[in-house]
Amino acid sequence: MTSVRVRISGDSMWPTYPDGTEFILLSDDSTQPTVGDVVLTNHPFHSKLQIVKRIQSIDDGLVFLVGDNPDPTASEDSHNFGRVPLDEIHGVCVRREEHGD
Repeated sequence: MTSVRVRISGDSMWPTYPDGTEFILLSDDSTQPTVGDVVLTNHPFHSKLQIVKRIQSIDDGLVFLVGDNPDPTASEDSHNFGRVPLDEIHGVCVRREEHGD
């Protein structure tokens, strides 16, 4: 499996993951996203922008994504753009130290 480094840019995942936090993206077939996972996907309205969000729910192949920041104006997430198809999730983000890197 190839490791891809992902870095948080902004405050949408604060305080859990502040700006600059790095992850390793796990995206092989054995890594099925579940509720509570932090994942990478493309922004539905800005296809060249990749976003890191937490899965709040999965229903009928659609994923509701949220930021961790308690300020509702600090994160553009499924509250703004709706659910994202599960097959558009690029992979699960794992903290570097959890992955052993």
